[in-house]
Order: sequence, then structure tokens, then C-alpha cells
Amino acid sequence: MHIMEWIPAITTTALSGVALWLGRNLIFTRLTKSVEHEFNGRLETLKAQLRDSEERLKAELRNRESEIAALRGGALSALASRQAALDKRRLEAVDQLWTSVSALAPCRAIAASMSLIKFDAAAEAAERDPKYRRFFETIGAGFNPQSMDLSGASKAQPFVTPMVWAIFSAMRAVTMHGVMRWLVLKGGLGKTDYTDHEAINKLIKAALPHYSDYIDQHGASVYSYALEALDSRLLEEVRAMLNGADTNAEHIAQAAEILRQSGLVANEASGVPTVG
Repeated sequence: MHIMEWIPAITTTALSGVALWLGRNLIFTRLTKSVEHEFNGRLETLKAQLRDSEERLKAELRNRESEIAALRGGALSALASRQAALDKRRLEAVDQLWTSVSALAPCRAIAASMSLIKFDAAAEAAERDPKYRRFFETIGAGFNPQSMDLSGASKAQPFVTPMVWAIFSAMRAVTMHGVMRWLVLKGGLGKTDYTDHEAINKLIKAALPHYSDYIDQHGASVYSYALEALDSRLLEEVRAMLNGADTNAEHIAQAAEILRQSGLVANEASGVPTVG
């Protein structure tokens, strides 16, 4: 075949190939755009869903924060109310305790007089001579220990610190020691001393450690001075309590020992006979 006869055939074949290539390329392009469009659509939908979820989460967090803030505010308000009520009750407790301290004043006067008297010699004289008994009776000016009202202190006890209560208990015990001696003398009960001096001394030393040597040297004759020191210690402890001072383990242990010694002295007081 002549070469010129091949040209139309070659041209037709080439054109068919080009057309096929163009068709394939067009289809690929359309498919790519279609997939890209669908992907972009789904991506936008997903972004919208994520934004909605984020907004809902933020709204829920805001609601939770509001609820927590309300709960916290309520809890803090309740705590503040309880603390205010406790502070108020502590102030009332101090008033009640000091009312009992004031009620001990007649006893304190008697105890101060007893510290100036040689007990053994006075007891012998009062046992045999009514005049001595009348003399000692005038010291108390008709005072009756059973008439004392110390109920305020009992009401105050749960609301004061252990040390405040311990110091008050020590003050009461030392005071009643003098009263017991007075009862013995005005009743003419003889030289029998119904008080344990060693227990009193240990009590004072527990409450006032710096008084130890002083008590060892002078004994009962300085109990009235110990009472004055206990007054100062009680005021100091009350101030510390109202200022919110911390109570450490050493403080608690000392208070426990003071209360233990006070209990021993109180047991001695229960053995004093009643005299008219």
C-alpha cells in the first residue's frame, strides 16, 4: 500500500487515542471535584457539629460552675454562721465562767485568812475553847459553802479550752482547801487535817511550774499568792482562747495533769464532816 493511503488511518487512530485520553482525563477531573466537594461538605458538617458540641460543653461547664459556686457559697455561709454562733457561745461561756470566779470571792477571802494561821496550834485551841471557834466563825461571817452557785462554770466547760477549764479547776480546788481548813477550825474538829498538802502542792506546781521552789519552801502559807497567780494565768488563757491560739499537745497534756490533780484534791474535800 502506498504511504499516502496510511495517513488517514494513522490520523484516525491518533485522534481516537487523544479523544480517549481526553475523555479519561475529563472523567478523572470530574470525579476528583465530586469527591473533593463531598469531602468539603462533610468536613463543614463535622466542623459545625464540633462547634455545636463545644458550645453545649461550654454551656454545661458554665452551669456546673454556677452550681458549684452556689454550693460553695452555701457551704461557706453555713460555716461562717456556725463559727459566728460558736464565737458568740464562747463569749457567753467566758461570762459564765467569770460569774463562777466571782462566786468564789468569799471563799478566796477565807482561804487568804487561813494562809496566815498556824493550823495545828489553832486547831488545838479551837477544839478545847469555844471562844476560838466563835472567832474562826466570824472570819467567814456566816458564809455557807453550800450556798455557792458555780453552775455557770459547768455550763461553760464544753465551750472553753482544756487549759482554761483546768486553771479554773485548780483555782477552785486551792480555794476550797482554805475553806476546808476553816470548817475544821470553826467546828472544833481538832488537829485532823482533812486535806492532803502534797496533792495541793502538786496541783499548784502543775498549773504554775515556776512556783515549784516557792511552794516547796513555804507550803500552805503562800497558797493565797498562788491563787493570785492562777487569776493571771486564767486571764491569759481566756485571751488566748478568744484570739484563736492553737492548742498543742504539750498544752493538752499539762491541762490533763492539772485536772487529774484537781480531782484528787476534790476527793479530799468530800471527806470533810459537815459542821453547824
